[in-house]
Amino acid sequence: MDRRTWLKLAASTAAAAAFPLPSFAQINLSPDSPDSYPFSEELLDAFARRRADEPFKAPEKKVDEALANLTYEQHNRAIVYKDDQAIWRNDNVPFRLEPYHTAGAIFAFPVELFQVEAGRATKIQYSADAFEFNAPAKAPATPAQSDFAGFHAQAQIDRLGVFRDFLRFLGATNFRAIASGQVFGVSARALAINTGQTGGEDFPLFRSFWIERPRPVDQSLVVHGLFDSVSAVGRYKFTVTPGFDTIIDTEATIYPRRRIAYAGIAPIASRFFFGPSAAPKRRDFRPRVHDSEALAILNGQGEQIWRPLLNPERLQFSVFVDKGPRGFGLIQKERSFAAYQDTDAQFEKRPSLWIEPVGDWGEGSIDLIELPAPEEVNENIVCFWRPKDGLGPGIGHRYRYRMHWCWTPPIENRRASVSQTRIGETKSGDIAFIVDFANTERCDGCNPSAIATQVTASAGEVRNVRVAAGPEAGMQRLRFEYAPSGSDPADLRAQLLVDGKAVSETWIFRWAR
Repeated sequence: MDRRTWLKLAASTAAAAAFPLPSFAQINLSPDSPDSYPFSEELLDAFARRRADEPFKAPEKKVDEALANLTYEQHNRAIVYKDDQAIWRNDNVPFRLEPYHTAGAIFAFPVELFQVEAGRATKIQYSADAFEFNAPAKAPATPAQSDFAGFHAQAQIDRLGVFRDFLRFLGATNFRAIASGQVFGVSARALAINTGQTGGEDFPLFRSFWIERPRPVDQSLVVHGLFDSVSAVGRYKFTVTPGFDTIIDTEATIYPRRRIAYAGIAPIASRFFFGPSAAPKRRDFRPRVHDSEALAILNGQGEQIWRPLLNPERLQFSVFVDKGPRGFGLIQKERSFAAYQDTDAQFEKRPSLWIEPVGDWGEGSIDLIELPAPEEVNENIVCFWRPKDGLGPGIGHRYRYRMHWCWTPPIENRRASVSQTRIGETKSGDIAFIVDFANTERCDGCNPSAIATQVTASAGEVRNVRVAAGPEAGMQRLRFEYAPSGSDPADLRAQLLVDGKAVSETWIFRWAR
């Protein structure tokens, strides 16, 4: 679908005037929202557009004093929604919902939850009695000062009769999903605004969710979300289908309050602490620690790019200019326990997240931001699609895309693929690179006996390039040495060639001291 701006003026404006607004919609943030009212996508869209014409009203925190000082970890472990209170638990439907509780400084803002059935939205009422409060948490002394902070959804994702989390919406516009057999890792956001730029980032907040009550035969859970921020109001529809790969079909409509020059569509956030391509900063018994190991891109020209991630000493920006991208994502390729050796974190079971645009997104770039992470808990990797002209006010900007929370990205891989990147140092002080490629015996145009390579650097000098077959079937090992140019960062690029034509992914690496 073409990236376009659109308005439904006359009908939408009339509909918005009749829409009974939830408390988030009221300028004074009165808690007296209606418990039930008509709901449709058209009404919600009209309301979002009208809301964007009004000044931003910052939400007020709603945290009881007994829960105000909980940390992130304590919130996750000490406050538990009771299983016997799960929404739809006693209904013959394939999904269940459990809300999160406001607590601490991070999850302090209330989020309204509504169930949608037969064209009507009914508010899910907060009750402290539905939660268990374990030390150091305490039951709120003043329940009126507490509320929901988000929700998680459960399904029989691994085996029949056992419901477990597969989807979590918690904090700002963050959400996570997993496929069958996985554990939570990489996360997504609705929209990134001014990320890593001067002036500071604007973090939108999901203020309300409308969740459609599923039927017994439904395979998907439909969630409507509305976010608000200084810069924009956004209406999102998520159609979530859990399974071996969990698919989230996303329809986003963004109404900016002001011009957003640096906007990130379909943002992904993850963690990279260290791995074979980036040595640990201190001794560690584990060979690698990361939720994602590389940025993968399938650009509008059909080029497949593999960019290993870094934990840099300084903030790093990488920009991949494109037109009509076909896909991008943060990938966890290595799937063996032996590669990680962490029985608790289970990094080998973390999902890859692949974004598949629907239609033509026009001109822009896939931006990768890598931040220094002193500890492994730090989320230090962000990537997204940045439209060339930003997002202008006064109109709606619509994007559709499919999110694949998966073991392997759904790319028809007819090229040799990068399987591993390793880095060392020569006696002379140059940087030694080893890049392994797989599938060289089956890729289009491949001839293992005639494979050559091309390695370039944007700064510095590449030396002693050689490529040879490895001990495993279809493996080719590229070796070269790199002499940096002072302290300047550089982008290194490499491909395998046959008769001068590329037969592999494009390997790109950011060298930075």
